[in-house]
Amino acid sequence: MTFNARLMIRMWVKSIFAYHTTGGRFTVKRVCFVLFFPIWFLFQEALTWTCLFLDEIFFPGYRRTVVDKPLFVVGFPRGGTTFLHRLIHKDEKQFTSLKLWEILLAPSILQKKFFLLLGKADRMLGGPLYRMAVAIENKMFAGSRSMHPLSHFEPEEDEIILMHIFSSLFLLFMFPFEEMEPFSRFDTDINPKQKKAIMGFYKKCVQRHLYVFGPEKHFLSKNPASSSKINAIYETFPDARIICMVRTPFEAVPSAISWISYGFYRFNTADQAVVTQRVLSLISHWYTYPVDQLDRRPSDRQAVETYDRMMADPGGFVTALYARFGYTLSDPYRLLLAQEAERAKNYKSAHVYSLKQYGLTREKIVSDFAPVFERFGFSRDEWD
Repeated sequence: MTFNARLMIRMWVKSIFAYHTTGGRFTVKRVCFVLFFPIWFLFQEALTWTCLFLDEIFFPGYRRTVVDKPLFVVGFPRGGTTFLHRLIHKDEKQFTSLKLWEILLAPSILQKKFFLLLGKADRMLGGPLYRMAVAIENKMFAGSRSMHPLSHFEPEEDEIILMHIFSSLFLLFMFPFEEMEPFSRFDTDINPKQKKAIMGFYKKCVQRHLYVFGPEKHFLSKNPASSSKINAIYETFPDARIICMVRTPFEAVPSAISWISYGFYRFNTADQAVVTQRVLSLISHWYTYPVDQLDRRPSDRQAVETYDRMMADPGGFVTALYARFGYTLSDPYRLLLAQEAERAKNYKSAHVYSLKQYGLTREKIVSDFAPVFERFGFSRDEWD
């Protein structure tokens, strides 16, 4: 069985008896989570796994879906991965990505078809369900949208889909225990048998998505967490293309801490100093590991690029990427790229952050990320 029930039970038990070891505090918020998580999660997964089982009966052909030249966008969090992902996803005739509603509510073909049918019926009635869903998510995601454009109807990090087998790094937000940490160093710290099972489930999720939304399309994925899965991706998808985005640590590190802290505080209460140290210890190698691994691969299968180069000319950046990876650049999409380039000139992030607010110094960042500054020639003068 792919679902890691043993880990789930262990994490729930430790949430009751060993939570103090995380640096977090038992608050009403945490108590409510511990009480209601099993009820919500087990109900949802019972439904999901029933539908996944029924897929094998009613849609067995999905297993024959070929995942042709999938593109994976990786890199340290807040390094421009979301911008690039959303930009390439606009090439809808050629690429397709999992959207948040699919990831959370519809990993199976049966669930996808149900929600697509529901959406069609809703549009015929003028869209009352859609308007209600948008109103709910506007309140639910209000705190995060200054940092990340989150919506159920937009492409999102499909690492989250591994929650359905209790093997996603996102579960670390809910269960900040050491047993979850190996998922942040997937290639090196997950045992081969477990790794094969997890990536096998993920591949089936990709095939199911393509089966419904276009088997002729290229699958497009964006996950900073996949920075630790470079070899696992190539083993699972032999003709995969991977691009790693890199941004100066002076900008990426405080921004990543801010974003990850937000996710952590949705389920926990702890001092920011504790969270900052935990975040850095978990994801620092996402800067160097993917670059080292990609350097060993052929140039038509990988690329390592900087945020500044992409933002200076998004259209030219994507055009060069398509040529390198062997994708077709259509005239309509070429025109769209030109329009996006104009928008990029006026872009200014609403996400405000600094080194000082997280107790970090210029000297520490330069020391901890010395190979990054050396490799990419980033200025060692603090930008803040």
